[in-house]
Amino acid sequence: EGNGNPLQCSCLENPRDETCSKYNITIENGFLSESTSMYPLNKQTEYKCKSGYVTADGKTSGLITCLQNGWSSQPVCINSQGKCGPPPPIDNGDITSLLQSVYPPGMSVEYQCQACYELQGNRNLVCQNGEWSEPPKCLEACVISEETMRKHHIQLRWKPDTKLYFKTEDNIEFMCQHGYHPVTPQHTFRTTCLEGKVVYPSCGKNID
Repeated sequence: EGNGNPLQCSCLENPRDETCSKYNITIENGFLSESTSMYPLNKQTEYKCKSGYVTADGKTSGLITCLQNGWSSQPVCINSQGKCGPPPPIDNGDITSLLQSVYPPGMSVEYQCQACYELQGNRNLVCQNGEWSEPPKCLEACVISEETMRKHHIQLRWKPDTKLYFKTEDNIEFMCQHGYHPVTPQHTFRTTCLEGKVVYPSCGKNID
């Protein structure tokens, strides 16, 4: 008073247009994550659904924004009955799409195996009645090298002596190296790759 300086203040013309109240929105079977009562303009906040409920796009939470005329949308939490959780993990493989927390009925996911593994079963799983169909397996290939065959004094009958990959259930035929004779039964020289495992026959040196 008496100093000649004008009184300064900052006022909002219409404060109701600048904030949103948590009391102006009701989320059936859900709630706002933050405990704040008032939210400023353009503030984005998360809402969550109660256990057993999901958002319209199948997630457990979503986002809404405080706009000039109120909240951007009315959150919806629906019963997740019949929906599936994340698809089951498999050894040496994974799904080809981004993992979600909830999948609606009829939704499918595709699996793929890592390099040198063979997929056995249906690569596509379907969500039905809240459960996933039977997942596939990724079976390990059999790796046969020249060094391994040299120790057994054998060689591949039909392919060159180099490191090779055989899929599960592939037949593999061996023969003795020159100057060697079979010391295991003849049927062992035709074997089968079983999930990364193969039984090798053996040969012994010929005696002059």
